Amino acid sequence: MSDPRGWPPDEATVQAIHDRYQREIVEGLGLCPFARRSREQGRVHRPVFVSHGGREPSASEVAVSLAELVDTQRDAEIVLLTFPVPPAHRWNRPQEFEGLLVELRAAWAALPPPRVFYLVSFHPRLEPPKDRAVTADSLVSLIRRSPDPVIQCVDAELLDRVRRQAQVSSRERMIAELEAKDPALAAMFAHSIAADPDLSSDIARHNFEAHGDDEGRERLLAALASIQAERDQAYGLT
Repeated sequence: MSDPRGWPPDEATVQAIHDRYQREIVEGLGLCPFARRSREQGRVHRPVFVSHGGREPSASEVAVSLAELVDTQRDAEIVLLTFPVPPAHRWNRPQEFEGLLVELRAAWAALPPPRVFYLVSFHPRLEPPKDRAVTADSLVSLIRRSPDPVIQCVDAELLDRVRRQAQVSSRERMIAELEAKDPALAAMFAHSIAADPDLSSDIARHNFEAHGDDEGRERLLAALASIQAERDQAYGLT
């Protein structure tokens, strides 16, 4: 498999494209409740693994790199493993890249790692199911359409903190609504045991409310297309 002219892109170029994606899409459109804070506190790291000349990193190599990073960067909350690949590479197909995610989870669990991370994949060619109504779940395919294939690793302790904060906010909001309607019921609820919300579903629901209608999806798709066009030009693919 031969690489296109000018490949591979240098790491600074890759970082610039993904910095734009982070600020304009993830943060600018409010897709993740903790992304901006983690970045501003220097707790987001983006190691780049460029495939070229028929060589691609193995899951075990990536796992070792991730372990070394979190060992030296103790405050790392989000690690974005980024894999720029030329057009003909197999990881340009989402289902093939998902295979790397499965292998990486196994390799990471076998180390064993010093901390627990939740791993999910992002990919520029993710598509929602066709001929089906758009839902909070199906919109996730567009939400995770990154400029290059990416495996997002989020520290489990960070998610636990955000989940607890969401639980408190949700509980306080519900009590306030109940007090306006039935103070006695509100008092009863205030002394009940709070249920732990599903954070992923909560985020998906929020994103669907903000971007799930036709106008919201068009705005999201236009922003993603603009970044992808800059990516292709910067990588010398156009």
